[in-house]
Amino acid sequence: MTGLVKAVDEQIEKNPDLKAFVVRLTDTDSEAEVVKALRGLATECGIENVPLTLLENPAGPPSYQIAEDAEVTVLMWRYTELEAKHAFAAGELGEDDIARILADLPKILGD
Repeated sequence: MTGLVKAVDEQIEKNPDLKAFVVRLTDTDSEAEVVKALRGLATECGIENVPLTLLENPAGPPSYQIAEDAEVTVLMWRYTELEAKHAFAAGELGEDDIARILADLPKILGD
């Protein structure tokens, strides 16, 4: 996930019309640990354009239909329309996947 967040952060630097945020799904028992990890990620990777947040609901909002076995889910909207959805099980997200996600940016930017 770190590579994806860094890549998106760099894309926002190039195109300020693009907006993104990371939501880490967690439970209340893990909140302090997750906050520490998110702060570490932001500092370690120099994330400046992507807010790193958390939601105290391990399943996420029901309308997002996040797969139970997904470690990373990427949702991309243009205005209110979901334009792309990518889900990855633990350890699946790789460089080729990040490139495929970034290739969907024109759907969001209207290019």
